[in-house]
Amino acid sequence: MSTDTRSFEISLAEELILLMLNEKTGYLEIAPGWNFACTMAGTIIADLALRNRIDTDLSALYLSDPTPTGDELLDLTLQEITESKEKGEVHDTQYWIERNSVRSDQIVSTTLRSLVEKGILNRELGRFFSLSKSVLRTGTYPSVSVMQREAKTRIFDVIFRTNIPDPRDAILIALMHVIEGFKFLLEEEDYQDAEDRIELLAKLDLVGRTVAAAVENSTVQPRRKAAPIKPIPNVKVVDIFRHRDFLDGHIARGLQRIHAKYGSVVKMPFKMKGFPLYAVMGADANQWVHKHSRFYFRTKEYIGDLEKEFGSTTTLPGSDGADHYRMRKTIKGAYARSALGNRLPELYRHNRSSIKEWKKGDVFSMTPTLRTLASAQVSNLSTSVDCTHFSEELLDYEHRALITRVAGGLPPFMMRTPRMRRYRKRVTELREMIIASHTPGQRKGQPVDIPDKFMELHRNDPQLLSETDLTFSFVSIMVASIYMGAAIAFVLYCMLKNPEIYDGVYQEAKKLFGSGRIPEEKDFCFRNADITYRLIMETTRMYPVIPWQIRGVVNRCSYDGYEIPPESRVLIGSTAPHYDANLYKDPDKFDIDRYLPDRAEHKQPGAYAPYGLGTHTCPGQRQTDLQLAANIMLLAYHFKMELAPENRELKINPFPSCAPRKNLKFRINEIRNPIPSA
Repeated sequence: MSTDTRSFEISLAEELILLMLNEKTGYLEIAPGWNFACTMAGTIIADLALRNRIDTDLSALYLSDPTPTGDELLDLTLQEITESKEKGEVHDTQYWIERNSVRSDQIVSTTLRSLVEKGILNRELGRFFSLSKSVLRTGTYPSVSVMQREAKTRIFDVIFRTNIPDPRDAILIALMHVIEGFKFLLEEEDYQDAEDRIELLAKLDLVGRTVAAAVENSTVQPRRKAAPIKPIPNVKVVDIFRHRDFLDGHIARGLQRIHAKYGSVVKMPFKMKGFPLYAVMGADANQWVHKHSRFYFRTKEYIGDLEKEFGSTTTLPGSDGADHYRMRKTIKGAYARSALGNRLPELYRHNRSSIKEWKKGDVFSMTPTLRTLASAQVSNLSTSVDCTHFSEELLDYEHRALITRVAGGLPPFMMRTPRMRRYRKRVTELREMIIASHTPGQRKGQPVDIPDKFMELHRNDPQLLSETDLTFSFVSIMVASIYMGAAIAFVLYCMLKNPEIYDGVYQEAKKLFGSGRIPEEKDFCFRNADITYRLIMETTRMYPVIPWQIRGVVNRCSYDGYEIPPESRVLIGSTAPHYDANLYKDPDKFDIDRYLPDRAEHKQPGAYAPYGLGTHTCPGQRQTDLQLAANIMLLAYHFKMELAPENRELKINPFPSCAPRKNLKFRINEIRNPIPSA
């Protein structure tokens, strides 16, 4: 067999992942499946051969050296091969590839984590990955032992020139070829021109040839019998309404009851706009959705009607693949925590402007009041225009559109009532205000906001994001104020229900805001706001604003032995694990101590997902946490409040997103610290 005595910091699995990474979409090109699993397993066998731990030919695999390599993935397989030899067993390469294929998820996850730790990849929210700036700049990996050129550059040089590959590159070519990876990596004409040379290069090295043949044999005739497809349980209507969870709007808890009774995949007892509706739930399901849902689910089928309501066809929430990734990369800076952190004094000013008229004895409806407070902040800080004089009309129109076009809770003609026609004009007014105020001259020297980023993308690529698409992009920013208002309301409710926590938040707020201080972003750290952040985390666990996501199923997919058909809808019950007693001690109890380091219940895989999963994970979650913390601390600092009445139980309006019902009110008992004058 061929050998390579060089010491490689970058494993074959890592380089294969780097070859399959599409830098335009931010994720791997190859869909998961048996072929992919066998190929990833093949990298482990080939790497052990390169490191002289095993020897292999077309008929058998032999142990050469049982000394551990120091690589956790390689050493696990090496240990199994060693134990097999001690038992007198001899197996071929195909056997070990198929045996390792069950670890393909572990191989990919560990490999991606290693690449991030080595500074080769950047990991972004939504499981997107991109090459680090240093690799892009130098074209090499930050290797200690040997200067190593980036994989695609090396492989392309070998394919399109007459260079002879070293054994390592020959193995990579063989593995990419066996799963037809070059069809994704190259343009069609380039692939056709290079196909014969790829065939030749894939056969140059014995290890590569042996492993590739074993992978190919496994993909054609897998030795493991496929598990039978299990029938999907049908949820009965009575199960939805037997408990009051769904009636009272406690969606996450209701989903967990269904999960506990029926399992990870169910068919719901009603359709969504004529399509059958399935649900996937549980901590394991969350992990699967986060990693793999992009291959099977799409948002356009669910949100397309809402886009049309605003005259748009391409939007951030309604796109997938390369378009979605490009849009996320463009707006990332505007949704960063630092974008809000740099403007905290403005946030304090808008917050205090909203609450400056509050007096002792005043009683407010929690959700409308805090939605108005949030809309003033989002309008001014996120769009740099002040639409507070018509924000209620704008938000009412957006709210009706969500219920009608997304949830399907109202017939379409409800968007054409005289009142909605009047409010629709506010959408046009918002769009014109933003465009008029975001000319290059007016924005010079101003903090970059979200419309800046969308308009930049429109100017650079009007085909991707047209002028008509800007309307939805701008309106969606204000939709966030609906979510933010609801989130502040939930946190305020939980704080008022727990006096000890309320006092703890007040003490933290007094340290930050007392004596006229103006805290900066760095001041909102866990050391200074520990109780506040744990209050927010427990609130978002128990009362997530968006407890589920709906997607269209565009490819037949299997999970946990169940098969979900295409042309259906899937409800991703991402927050069902929030009430799983196997993950959280006493999940119905409000307990902020569950986030202390010695418990950290939320860090269990798949246990905590208040901001969504997969490629559509909320891009501004860290900014949201900062905004929540600043607002709730300001309210605690300035006022002593109570629920009105004190024993009012929380009931939730679940559509189009969760928010406390309007009958939940609070009373100002005392002004602790007067609002400072402007």
